[in-house]
Order: sequence, then structure tokens, then C-alpha cells
Amino acid sequence: MSELLYINASPRGQESAAGQAAKVLIEALPSAVNVTTVNLFEVELPDVTPELISAKFNFAMGASLSTKETRIWEKVTEMVNQFTKADNVLLAIPMWNFSIPYKMKHYIDLITHPGLTFIQSESGLKGLASGTGTVIFSRGGDYSPKKGKPDAFDFQSPYLSAWLNLVGIAPINEVLVQRTLAGPDAQEKAVESVTAELESIASKLS
Repeated sequence: MSELLYINASPRGQESAAGQAAKVLIEALPSAVNVTTVNLFEVELPDVTPELISAKFNFAMGASLSTKETRIWEKVTEMVNQFTKADNVLLAIPMWNFSIPYKMKHYIDLITHPGLTFIQSESGLKGLASGTGTVIFSRGGDYSPKKGKPDAFDFQSPYLSAWLNLVGIAPINEVLVQRTLAGPDAQEKAVESVTAELESIASKLS
């Protein structure tokens, strides 16, 4: 039995285009894959407080943590462990103002720490997660690469790719669900256009 961690970064959950596309992939998974879902707009994410920052630096320097810092840091390490132990990670990310929703950034800031999700090795930074990644980007318009170059307004893909590589998620499959605001049936058509791609990715996850 393998573990897939599904992170949904839309407040619309499964009603969003990214969520509906993720549902297609999940329903096509082999029976041996267990799915854990984290809806970022439904779970309580710890605030990034001075105490959390202090705990982070004390941990990084090998110093003792106070009782309050220990309690806060335990919540962080629980999230980190859930992420790093997954065999596969699935992210459903809508485009907000050309980038990612603030809850996704909050989640990234909470789990990305030296010694927990990456380390400095002799050959450079090394991620401590070991799963594969699938990122579903939903977009109102078309932000595909243009003439062989990234779209100037696409700040989703470069940022998520850099972060996933940092923490060790590889390889990464990107699925673009685009033109979701082009009309009343646009979202359904956008999801249908990537269904075969999603099912193909799902069949290879085990």
C-alpha cells in the first residue's frame, strides 16, 4: 500500500476546476494507493509567529526549545512528516493574481525548513522528501508557454517547481486546466481536455 498526499489549495474544494481534475486522477488510481486529503482552506494552519520563528532558529542551531516553542514546533514537524513520508504528492492549485493562493504559500512556509525538508550537502541543497509530484494548475485564461518561452504572467509553475525540487519531490507532472472562465461550460470542457492525461498519470502511481 502506497500513500498519496492530496493538497487542495482552493476554497471551493472539489467544486474548483483544479479540484475536479484532481478527482479524476484520484478515481483512476490503482486500488493499492491510499489517499490522504488536506484542504488548506478547511484545516487550521499554525500562524507564523515570533515564537515559531524562534523555535525554527533554535532547532537549526541545535539549541534548546522552550516549552511553548516545543509545542509549536511539534505541530510543524507533524505536517512535515505527513508531507515527507508520502510516496506521491498531488497538488490542486488555482491561479490567483498570476500566482498561488495565500493558503498554499502559508503551508509552504510552515513545512520548508533546513533539517526537516532539506539539508545542505557537499553537492548543494538536498531535499528530504522522496515522493513523486503531480501539480494541477487551474487558470481562467491560457498561460501556457508562448513561442518556447514561459508566459510572462505565469508565476505558478516556476515557483512551485522550484519549491518541489528544493524539498526533493521528483519527477513532477504538471497538468494545465485552462480557459475555465471562457463561458458557462468552460470548466467542464477544461477538465475533460486533460482527463486522459490525468488517468495516464494515475495508472503509473503505485
